[in-house]
Parts: sequence; structure tokens; C-alpha cells
Amino acid sequence: MDIKAAFPNEVRGRLIHAMKAKQIDGDLIRSTGSFLSHRTVEMVIEGNVLQCHPVEAHIPQGSPVSPILFATHTAGLIEWVEESVQDEGLSFVEDLGWAVTGKDVAEVVRKLEACPAESIDWASRRDLQFDTAKTEAALFTPRRGHRKHLQPKLTARIKVRDGFVRFNTEATRWLGVWMDPHPTLKEHHNCCMKKARAAEARLRTLTRMHGIVPEWVWAVHIACVQAVALYGSKFWWDPKEIGRREHLQLLLNQQAR
Repeated sequence: MDIKAAFPNEVRGRLIHAMKAKQIDGDLIRSTGSFLSHRTVEMVIEGNVLQCHPVEAHIPQGSPVSPILFATHTAGLIEWVEESVQDEGLSFVEDLGWAVTGKDVAEVVRKLEACPAESIDWASRRDLQFDTAKTEAALFTPRRGHRKHLQPKLTARIKVRDGFVRFNTEATRWLGVWMDPHPTLKEHHNCCMKKARAAEARLRTLTRMHGIVPEWVWAVHIACVQAVALYGSKFWWDPKEIGRREHLQLLLNQQAR
């Protein structure tokens, strides 16, 4: 679920109240109050500086501290839903995810319908709104049988406010990791390798006769090629998986040349 216009809609008073409720250090609370108070905006057009105007900016977009302040406020939402539904909540800035388990699809759908209902109820009392059009649902099942046995399960619908959300039929991207319905992460590995090969091809122009020295080439490859190829490898790496191991070996061989 995605919170609409998350930072601009944050209310200073409610954020300070949430920080006090969590017993955060008083100096940090006062510093936050000062950070969000007496803000002004100034425009410069073709070198002409216009007059400053006071603005109610709430949490400013782009500030390094803004995600921390927003997470402090939405922590109450996750606690509220977890206590009500008895399942786990995950958050990354304004993106919230609910992870539920069940013995069948009907039980999973029933639990998932309770999560947005409780979330919307909590947010409505704090002047926050969810962008329901961006809501996604993913169903993960054990690796059993052929893909055709999964298709009927993916047709189930989850009621979110006045509409319905279906489970994604393809891999779902979450924090840069592509997760397929049978959690093999095969799609994620393929995407990472495709990006790494493209990066390696672009860097090849730096390694010709009049290019940069080999030590620098190797450092750039580690940062721009291997980091891409191995992103999320802690989830999918298996020494027994010969195919993926060979893909990485071929990429290393190309880098060495």
C-alpha cells in the first residue's frame, strides 16, 4: 500500500505527539519542532531573487531526516494493524506491506482484506490517505506442480475500500528484488544479470589501449557490474545451483579479459 503525498501531508503537532508517546529524548523532540517551524520559500528567476514567503511545508521533501521522521509517525500504524490482524507489517518510507500466511487462499484473502481496512481507518484519523490505485498483492506458494495449478489461485480478489485487487500473475518487485509466485527468485537473477551485462558492455570502452589503468578498471567493475549482478544474492545463492553459478562465472571471465 502507498501513502499519498506522504511528506507534505504530515502534521507537525501529531508527529511531535507521536515522538512524546514513544518517549524519545526531549532534545530530539525540540530539535524536530524547530526544524518544522518557521519555514520559508524563496524563488530565484534568471538571477532575480524574489521575496521570501512563509510556508507550511510540514516534513520537507528531499531532506535526509524526513524518512526517519515519517517512519516514526507511521510506526503507530504498523503496531495498530499488527495488534488487530495478528500478522506482520513491513515498511519502507511511504510504502507499507502486510505479510500474512494461511492454509489456503481464502484464509489469506480474508486476512489481507482486514489489513487495508484497519490501515485506512487509522490513517483517516490522522489526515493521511492511501493511493489505492497503487495497491498490489502477491501470492507465494510452495514449489509444487506446474504453473497451471497456480492460475486459479491468482484469480482471487482482495477488497480494498470500494474496489478489488487481484494477485499479480508475474513477478512482483519489492525493494529492488523480483519475487515470483514460487519463490525461486529466478526472475530476479535474470534481471540482475541482464543489467550487469549491459553495464559491462558500456564499461568496455574504458579498457582499450588508451583507457584507464587495470587497477581502476577492476575497481569500477566491482562497483558497477558485480554489485548489480549480486544484488539480493543472499536470498537466491545456492552452491548446488549450477546454472546461476555458471552465469556469474562467465561474467567474471568477461571482466577478466
